[in-house]
Amino acid sequence: MSQDDAQLTKRRPPPEDDSLAANVKTIVGAIALALFIRIVFFEAFAIDGPSMEPSLLNGDRVVVAKYPYGLFLPFSREAIVTWGSPDVGDVVIVKSPADEEDIVKRVIGVAGDTVAMIDGQVYRNGEAVPTTLVAPCEPDSQKVVDPECRVYEETVGDRSWHTSHADLGFVSRDLANWAPVTVPDGHIVVLGDHRDQSNDSRRIGLIPLSRVKGHALFIYWSNDPGREHRWGRMFQGIR
Repeated sequence: MSQDDAQLTKRRPPPEDDSLAANVKTIVGAIALALFIRIVFFEAFAIDGPSMEPSLLNGDRVVVAKYPYGLFLPFSREAIVTWGSPDVGDVVIVKSPADEEDIVKRVIGVAGDTVAMIDGQVYRNGEAVPTTLVAPCEPDSQKVVDPECRVYEETVGDRSWHTSHADLGFVSRDLANWAPVTVPDGHIVVLGDHRDQSNDSRRIGLIPLSRVKGHALFIYWSNDPGREHRWGRMFQGIR
């Protein structure tokens, strides 16, 4: 073979089959990486309904960190392994033991705590959780506008968050009063920030840690159908 023939051989493009195989490997690798990140590290979650008003609104989209608590595989009811527990005040995504739906709630009690509610006031370990009136609820922050709705601030330790209370005429007494319950190991108590419109531990019971899917971090998109886009909520951390 002459030197010119050798150079032509070196410059010859690779067979199309090799290029196709390389592209397939790249695509498969990218999909596998995306799935790994979604399963182990982060996942997007859509807020549907008023149960977390005013902290999270109907139409908010949030980023959820999955790695702090365990490994929760897609389409599973419980984590296959757990290694962490949320703190009081954390907003978490849990798999509801009532209907197997993903719901977003705030942690109010952890193992060893005794939690109760009397006339809408939360009690933790025998003491009322400090609660301060902030302001009337903003109409744009309510899925169902109620002029009687009020925003309150609750404080536990060095953490605080906003809740809302409203009376739409159909609020049942089991949401306003809840007998004391001591949280056993491996469980948490969760409540919605909109205390009058939330299906939470007052009705579905204590939540096993194996059903905690992740910790909600921040809002990356907010668009309530039928209303204007909420640009000011984008990339807002969850209090």
